[in-house]
Amino acid sequence: MATNKLTGKKLLITGAAGFTGRHACEYFAKQGCDVVAVARHVSALEDMPGIKPWGCQLDHQTRVEEMIRDTRPDYVLHLAGKNSASESWHKPASYMESNVMASVYLLEAMRKHRPDAGIVIAGSRLSIDPAKGAAAAPHPYSLSKTFGSWVATAWHAMYGLPVILAEPSNLIGPGESAGFCTLLAGYVAGCEQGKSLPVFRISSRHESRDFLDVRDAVAAYAVLLTEGTSGRTYPISSGSEHTLGEIAAKLLAEAKFDVPMDWGPESAPLSADALNKGRSGDQVGSLDTLGWQQRISFEQSLSDIMEYARRKAGMDDTGRP
Repeated sequence: MATNKLTGKKLLITGAAGFTGRHACEYFAKQGCDVVAVARHVSALEDMPGIKPWGCQLDHQTRVEEMIRDTRPDYVLHLAGKNSASESWHKPASYMESNVMASVYLLEAMRKHRPDAGIVIAGSRLSIDPAKGAAAAPHPYSLSKTFGSWVATAWHAMYGLPVILAEPSNLIGPGESAGFCTLLAGYVAGCEQGKSLPVFRISSRHESRDFLDVRDAVAAYAVLLTEGTSGRTYPISSGSEHTLGEIAAKLLAEAKFDVPMDWGPESAPLSADALNKGRSGDQVGSLDTLGWQQRISFEQSLSDIMEYARRKAGMDDTGRP
């Protein structure tokens, strides 16, 4: 198995305090990896067992180089970055620093100190196909992830670094996330507890997206680290879409009483998944050929998210305090 090849290896994970990062640290530590968990503030990693916490500002080139020089990882999983499309309108420069220059600094440090170490960089399905041009980016976040993906593949082409770009779909699952499913589950759990909350608004019940459990995505990263082909981009997705209305119906059906909702407009924008369908070519790889399979169903993910939301709200699975 791919994970066996990682046992005893030093794996540096950036963005370790984030939603995916926490799942990744737990997964790889259980696989026997020597996990170096990187976050801006070490205090954010204090509750994570089995890892070596490392504080580093990835938009600071000197500190990134010192980190790679001192840790000398066998593999790197780069998950760090900013990911709010709405916030990116107000802080575009910050998004370029976090999603583009941080990758440049990391790759340059690896080129200098660990040029043969495997690197997987997490991109985004909101990146724009190069053939469409940067002007097609719908917001600064998309533009920053597009440039970041170009940096990843260019450093492989120009310098021969063993870099792989992963493009996960919308990741869901238990844990702290700013994603739609987690926010809605938290709203339902809060209403069940009797909290007075603003009515939850859905942009459109017909908007559809591809959702994949974060734990399946982390397993895909493990496969890519050891089995992926350098220079290629690997989409990570479930292969099916669900509407926001469908998700809301499933979570509301779990509520112990009626929960008020604002359903938003009837029309739906074309999803990012639909906009990026059809991407293919020699540089796009398939996880299926590497032996990865989705193991956690969409329904199980929603159930685990709801359980986490209730636990966070101080409630048991019956919906009672």
